[in-house]
Amino acid sequence: MGKIIFIILLFIGNLSIAQNSINSPFSSYGIGESDGLDHSTFLGVGNATISMVDSTVLNFDNPASYSSIGKGQPLFSFGTSTRLSNYKEGSANEFNTNTSIQHFAFGLSFAKRLGMAFGLQPYSRRGYDFNVGDFIDSDSITYTYQGTGTINKAFLGLSADILKFDSTRLSVGCNFGFLFGNVSNTRKAVLFSTTENGGVGVKTYDIRSFHYDLGLSFSHQFTPNHSVGVYATFDPLQKLNTTYEEGVYYASQVDNPNTYDTSYYLSQTAGTLTNVPKLTYGLSYKYRFTDTKKIQRKLHPEIAVYATYSTSDWSKFENTFSTDTATTFFNTSKISFGVQFIPEAEFQLNTATTSFLARVRYRAGFYSYTLPYATNGQQVSDFGTTFGFGIPVAVQKSLSSINFGFSVGSRGVADQNQLKENYYGISLGITIAPGDTEKWFRKRKLN
Repeated sequence: MGKIIFIILLFIGNLSIAQNSINSPFSSYGIGESDGLDHSTFLGVGNATISMVDSTVLNFDNPASYSSIGKGQPLFSFGTSTRLSNYKEGSANEFNTNTSIQHFAFGLSFAKRLGMAFGLQPYSRRGYDFNVGDFIDSDSITYTYQGTGTINKAFLGLSADILKFDSTRLSVGCNFGFLFGNVSNTRKAVLFSTTENGGVGVKTYDIRSFHYDLGLSFSHQFTPNHSVGVYATFDPLQKLNTTYEEGVYYASQVDNPNTYDTSYYLSQTAGTLTNVPKLTYGLSYKYRFTDTKKIQRKLHPEIAVYATYSTSDWSKFENTFSTDTATTFFNTSKISFGVQFIPEAEFQLNTATTSFLARVRYRAGFYSYTLPYATNGQQVSDFGTTFGFGIPVAVQKSLSSINFGFSVGSRGVADQNQLKENYYGISLGITIAPGDTEKWFRKRKLN
């Protein structure tokens, strides 16, 4: 297993250097977009993230889940996400494809009631590049707007079981994170007659700040066939330490920074941005069907339903560096719903007699949410349908799996002449865990 993890880490290093993490005009607001990088497992069930709590999934969206990881069976999780987007505004069209690392993380349970996880994931991303033409007297001018950058999050999470019985478990958890990175907005203006001479304006936010979020998980099994779960997470309002730089330059070649001549420059270190407080609720329900016989084997089919609802209060967002009073952010909400069906939920006990299709986890779902900004007075919304499947790696009864998630969606407003994005999402995730015969952290006794 160590060799496999090493190869994945090497792949991460190569991909992170070459990746173009986003290309969306919607990312120009605030400190970029936090959506669009989807976890392959959760994407399959409509991105109902916090509600899927079991020993086979490393759920860092709900830090209360870490103590549910199997004893001696830690999970290494790695994921990538790809989005194929077609942007349309009026008669103009543009197609973009972007692939990025969604996360890599490691989690385990320890002691009797404790669990932990640590890893790295993007927190927000900015990326766009578009042109707007205008006329001045007898000449034309082209404005180019560009955005780049990523804010990353390195986190360490802890959870504890407050109640732990055969049929009931109550857990709480917290992720402690450190945000680092920068995002920039660049504006270039070039006269058509000069082709290269022009002006450049750059605004950059560099964040180095601590961050935390809280989670709760409660599950109860009423009968051997019925169980429910109630979940909640809270990302409270926090001030993020930020450095701000703004520069205005004249350039003989606007695409060559070596030719910039500074007209104005400002650097500020005593300021903050705030995150947006977000509260998420989740529910789950699992039903274990009556065992069914298939020729000489017995199957234990199971179906699970997951749902989440979240709200974000954008009225709390503050930027101490900005004097812009024209931009208004709107409060947002999101609803997600998904279903997972497993023909053989106990395939680890029946590996030799269970078919491949019976082991696969089949998933489907949808989501609908609003974004914090508006186009022509209408708040932008996003709707998508999803499906996916998980393939267990049946080697030595391990919890390893390969997961795929797919989405088809659109974001925009009702006015078809305004900017609209139609997209396809593809996510791949790999979870690696030791087999049943090589459990980690076991106490061994000598007779």
